[in-house]
Amino acid sequence: MFINKQSHIPVYYQLKKSLLEQIHSGQFDGGRPIPSERELSEKLNISRMTVRQAINQLVNEGVLYREKGRGTFVSKAKMEQRNVMSFSDFVRQSGRTPATRVLHFGREIAPPEVAAALELDGAAAVFNLKRLRLADQTPIAIEQVFLPERLFPELDRHDLTASLYQLIKDEYSYVIHFIDNSIEAGRPGKEEKAVLHLGPGEPLLRISGLYFSVSGQKLFYENSVYSATQYRYSVRIHVKENR
Repeated sequence: MFINKQSHIPVYYQLKKSLLEQIHSGQFDGGRPIPSERELSEKLNISRMTVRQAINQLVNEGVLYREKGRGTFVSKAKMEQRNVMSFSDFVRQSGRTPATRVLHFGREIAPPEVAAALELDGAAAVFNLKRLRLADQTPIAIEQVFLPERLFPELDRHDLTASLYQLIKDEYSYVIHFIDNSIEAGRPGKEEKAVLHLGPGEPLLRISGLYFSVSGQKLFYENSVYSATQYRYSVRIHVKENR
């Protein structure tokens, strides 16, 4: 790694390009840490502020990510979802190993937003299931789903770390056929930053979804957040021919 201080090219930009070249050449694999700001500053005899400027740009571009107390790491290739499939199947298809941790589970009266989406009456009970979804032990998403108790009785008796799609199919005979999703970018809250190990300025994808069966029945409502440095959601839009 070489920095030419006599060049008209800014030093931070030279460092950024040098780090990119090393990442693309495989010297720094996805998930591995890069040298610390102090190490780069001392090795190249440049200020830590200059090093931080280069690293911040790579973090903002999704090339690097920070984990509080651990350092700065090279991002793995983003997982890209195009079709309706369970998170577990999606992660396996991406060549990684899925895992799930239950953060919360409880029975409650459906919140107004959930009741409206699922067309439930005001006193209807739902199960509130919040889970942390991981790929190769890296936090990817906080998934929160609301499932009507009348459709999924005794849900608490089942393994809630398993694939929800498969559980619903095997135990309740419902097959998820399509989803109405709403996706928007957002800033993480304090809990989301901590659970997803997000660095300063790292964005989220907020996804709310209504899940339907083959017959068109509304099954459950999702309100989840995904790390935008780890996850990409792609859609194909068909243009209707003007007639």
